[in-house]
Amino acid sequence: MKHNFIKIDLVSPKITIGSPLLNVNPILKMLDESKADIILFPELTLSGYTAGDLFYQSFFLDEVYQSLEKIVNETTYKGIYILGLPYMVNDVLYNIAVVIQNKKIIGAIPKYFLPNTKEFYEKRWFREGIKHQTFDIEILGQKVPFGHIVFKDEKSNISFGVEICQDMWGMFPPSNELVLQGAQMIFNLSSSPENIYKPETRRNIVIENSRRQIGGYFYTSSAYESSTDLVFSDHKIAAVNGDLIDESDPSTLTERLTIDINIESIRHQRRMDTNFKDVKENLPYVRKVSVEFKEDENFKFAKAIETQPFLPGGKVEDFSFIHTLQVRALVQKLSSIPTKRVIIGMSGGLDSTLAMLVLYDAYKALNRDVKDIIGVTLPSEVTSHATKSDALRLMESLGVTSLEIPIKDELNVHLNQINHKKLEDVTYENAQARIRTLYLMNLSNQYDGIVLGTGDLSEIALGWMTFNGDHMSMYNPNGGIPKTIIRALVLYHAEHGFKMLENVLKNIAKRPISPELKSNQSTEDSIGRYEINDFMLYYHLVEGADENTLTFLVKEAFMLDDFVVEQYVTRFFKRFYTQQFKRIPMPEGPKIFKVSLSPRGDLRLPADIKRK
Repeated sequence: MKHNFIKIDLVSPKITIGSPLLNVNPILKMLDESKADIILFPELTLSGYTAGDLFYQSFFLDEVYQSLEKIVNETTYKGIYILGLPYMVNDVLYNIAVVIQNKKIIGAIPKYFLPNTKEFYEKRWFREGIKHQTFDIEILGQKVPFGHIVFKDEKSNISFGVEICQDMWGMFPPSNELVLQGAQMIFNLSSSPENIYKPETRRNIVIENSRRQIGGYFYTSSAYESSTDLVFSDHKIAAVNGDLIDESDPSTLTERLTIDINIESIRHQRRMDTNFKDVKENLPYVRKVSVEFKEDENFKFAKAIETQPFLPGGKVEDFSFIHTLQVRALVQKLSSIPTKRVIIGMSGGLDSTLAMLVLYDAYKALNRDVKDIIGVTLPSEVTSHATKSDALRLMESLGVTSLEIPIKDELNVHLNQINHKKLEDVTYENAQARIRTLYLMNLSNQYDGIVLGTGDLSEIALGWMTFNGDHMSMYNPNGGIPKTIIRALVLYHAEHGFKMLENVLKNIAKRPISPELKSNQSTEDSIGRYEINDFMLYYHLVEGADENTLTFLVKEAFMLDDFVVEQYVTRFFKRFYTQQFKRIPMPEGPKIFKVSLSPRGDLRLPADIKRK
């Protein structure tokens, strides 16, 4: 600190999930190399946020406490640092932050509000801090204040408070009370899963908190978490008095962001702000007044409805960030398994093309030989020359290993064995998909690899996949992306990272979508335009639109007649709710947008649900 300027480090050490003792050295390195007055680490720094049911295990918690003891005793850092860990208080586990200086734990703060919806299950393991009744606890033999705390240096008149992740997202952040009690800065430890628009939302919340609280708000998260169903961000944000001071790029890994903050600017603004002075002394009475909103049959939208709500505008930086999330998730997955090879079925269609590009960049990021990527074409009688040719050209240009295994003979043997009449019916279609999956799975055994899935969010929503066929893999980087965005991403790659493949990628993108499981097959002839299905998927799952609302929105957005709109809406709801049985055993894959269909994440539905 000098002349009221203090230095702050927002850090994200490279931790190992499941092995707290392995996290000691990365944390010590961050501490001992720092020149900052205060260092903020992510939520559950010592254990990792995604440790799951290891939080139930006493040996795991013991390793966490051993790690904390080693860090407190061995660090040479003399400033203030804030770490996250799970901690037992009166036989109940809390998600807490500890504030430490000079080998002394000077305070512990529980996470007040626990997210327990969609991909979050924190109440499974932890108790809400807002319910705590204990105000002093013992950590490493030290008596430590526990709860709402304002930390203050009286001589320098510098003060701060701490809250954890979800606390800032709620209606009544604990930091509001801390600020009214004198905290000039708030430090937020987080472990935040990412999706396409979340960085902007997160940034806005941090900025708004700093504006509303007339203070500093400092946030850090960790990218080094499991990518089983999510991809995490190490986004770091610093805001003061409503201004963004600095932030890390959420599409790149940034272990440390250092900022210098003028504390006097906060004091000065608070002295001037009349609202701050008023609310400090007099919290107002709020009256309740009834109002009425009437239905307007002549209602018109002021602006045209966005027909592609998953990615309005389709900015280049959005496509770049989606690709970053996919690659980062796959890198994390591949780094966690011993095998070096990946098997991927290549059809020459949009989904397998995008999955291959993601896989290729993941291998490059890991400095692995792309020859360990094994692309497999499995043509049948109904496979077109164009799709097969594009798949082969794509693999040849990327330099991956390419295999071709025709399935015509095996398909005929199989159909004969079950006395099938060789009609191009659903049995004929699904038999091809399952034979292809059988080959891919057996190749993964033969080459000691995993099978990478390719199916997209739209297919998963509509059940447009063969159960225990193309629907099954070990990991699927496309599972969080709707078909309309898959196509847009392929075109984006044709103009950017993979320009050497421009012709083949544009050929693939412009071709009518088809699984090629029977002659002259067109997917959109069967299930309707993907643009409209993706529109309904977004508004139903993200905005909560029911059948009536969707009917209204589809008609307004796409200018279709009533009969066609009814067909679309009825078909969508029927397919979506009858196909949950396919989603329950679906493989892992990252959430990219605001909604995921993972049974371990956003969507919790029984397979035998019935809707009219």
